[in-house]
Amino acid sequence: MTKKRIMKLNEFENAVYYRAACSCGDERCDLTLELEKDKDFNDMIFLSMYKNLYWSSYWQSDNKLFNLWLRIKVAAKVLFTGYIKIEDSFIFRGEEQIDDFVDALKEGRDYLTGT
Repeated sequence: MTKKRIMKLNEFENAVYYRAACSCGDERCDLTLELEKDKDFNDMIFLSMYKNLYWSSYWQSDNKLFNLWLRIKVAAKVLFTGYIKIEDSFIFRGEEQIDDFVDALKEGRDYLTGT
């Protein structure tokens, strides 16, 4: 399956992988979808989405000392709590790409369920 900015990467007996290209044009924003069937656990199908997320203090200010303070704060939070919260966006270009995204999920489901 190759449709508008949605590509099948690989398929195995229990898993199918797709890559969805972000419409911003930067490969670092792309999304990898993994559909995996667990036959040992009531034939559940798991959807995992993998995306590179970046945290940067440089958008905050032109003040280098302030940006350094923000980086130290985030590093301390990771050190003491083990995580930070990061959000990111994925841009669809029109309804066709959304439909192709949904079609990839359906195709993966059908492949894993044998329908």
